[in-house]
Amino acid sequence: MDKQHRISPLGWLMLAFSLFWLMPMLLILINSFKPYNDMMQNFLAFPASLSFDKYVETWTSFGFPLLLGNTLLYTIVSVAAVVLFAPMAAYKLARIKTRYSSFVLVLIILPMMVPFQAYMITLTRLASMLSLTGTRIGYICVTIGLLMPLAVFMIHGFIKGVPLELEESALIDGAGPFRCYFFIVLPLLKPILTTVVVLDTLATWNDVITNQLIVGGNARAMNLQNALYLRFSTMSSDWEHALPGIVMSMIPGLVFFVFMQKNIISGITAGAVKG
Repeated sequence: MDKQHRISPLGWLMLAFSLFWLMPMLLILINSFKPYNDMMQNFLAFPASLSFDKYVETWTSFGFPLLLGNTLLYTIVSVAAVVLFAPMAAYKLARIKTRYSSFVLVLIILPMMVPFQAYMITLTRLASMLSLTGTRIGYICVTIGLLMPLAVFMIHGFIKGVPLELEESALIDGAGPFRCYFFIVLPLLKPILTTVVVLDTLATWNDVITNQLIVGGNARAMNLQNALYLRFSTMSSDWEHALPGIVMSMIPGLVFFVFMQKNIISGITAGAVKG
């Protein structure tokens, strides 16, 4: 082997760790094609044959189209709302220098500094008092609120690196504040907004805890991950349908991440440098 293309010991170590982290996903994929008895007796073995019968059964008996529609609805609406409102809040806080702006920013990003488990019961009680529990709109509202702090924090750091002279020139040329924001500032936020979209999409798509807390036992408002989780209990575990369901639920997120992963690194790096 050419010395230039030889893998270093560190490279082999990284490869070993990569395979280790991929092993759970590989085992889920392998066992999703097995019947229950074969799965329990030969969990590490490859399936004797590739049969998609359990996938078809899961799609129909599991109510997969409804769950998939709910998850898409939650993800699209929540991320769209964050992308619409978070830049406005971050821009205002970054450009208006008053003694209250820093205080308001701290209030917005405060949930990032506190573990979710510390206030999830209080959040659920508040949602119940507002008649938001058990509903799609309630879950969407709570999800937007939980996603907003990180988005505002990241965009705020990015905006501080946008030259103020660009806005001043636009204002001198007769552009109003709204025109200046939408046509000058907002296009420059594309790298960080793309990062926010990727992170928030994956967070919403893979959410389990918040959906359980807000939606509860309303089967028609559950997302995919919550419904899959409910396939397991202390009394029974429906592995035959849960594993194919997990595989089908992972595919959209994996495809989205593969196509968008470079934007995560570039956006976070740009935000860190500019902030």
